[in-house]
Amino acid sequence: MKKRRKYLYSLGVAYYPEKEMLRLQKQAMLGWQFVGMNRWGFLTFEKQPPMAKKFAVDFFEGELSEESDYIALYEASGWHYISHYQKRYYYFEGNLDAPPIFSDQDSYQERINAEQRYLMKRAFLVTAIGALLLAVLYSIKTIWAWQDNAVWSFVFGMCTGLLFVPVAVAIVSYLMGKLYKDRATYYKEPEKIANRQKVVRDLLLMALAGAIVGGIIGYIF
Repeated sequence: MKKRRKYLYSLGVAYYPEKEMLRLQKQAMLGWQFVGMNRWGFLTFEKQPPMAKKFAVDFFEGELSEESDYIALYEASGWHYISHYQKRYYYFEGNLDAPPIFSDQDSYQERINAEQRYLMKRAFLVTAIGALLLAVLYSIKTIWAWQDNAVWSFVFGMCTGLLFVPVAVAIVSYLMGKLYKDRATYYKEPEKIANRQKVVRDLLLMALAGAIVGGIIGYIF
């Protein structure tokens, strides 16, 4: 029985949308149609005849009541809506001659800036959750004498780590901004910046930066 569906893990739609769209295009040429990304970050594909098409993903910061008009605008421009991820990232497909989804460099740069603001807001939400969990842990540690065992240490460490999620997001955003500072200039030719994006190298740099900052935070606290 032939496989009708396959999955690939996302490279990170927030930081590598251009490279991600190039992957979708290559999969379509191999006979795999992109149908969406699930909550675990896996891209889902279904078997189809090989097709030459291109893909685009946009970050939507509007209200849900504006969604239908937003999608209709893309449809009128020659881009067919595929699916969305968390009602923020909207995926589209079009013919190879479909126009760029951004009209100028400034509009694409604003898209990048809006996305970074959104990621930082979510990071601070995670921090708030971590602070709340720590407050709960401290309030119950006098009731149950389990705070000196391995389970307590693990849970406490995880909750403490949540406090520094905004720091991690800020580091990643800063490094990506430096590595691809001219990203917005390729709004008409995303495949060119996609070919320059080096995921493994970037991950190593982020891991190094995270280790340095983590060491500093650990020394202070």
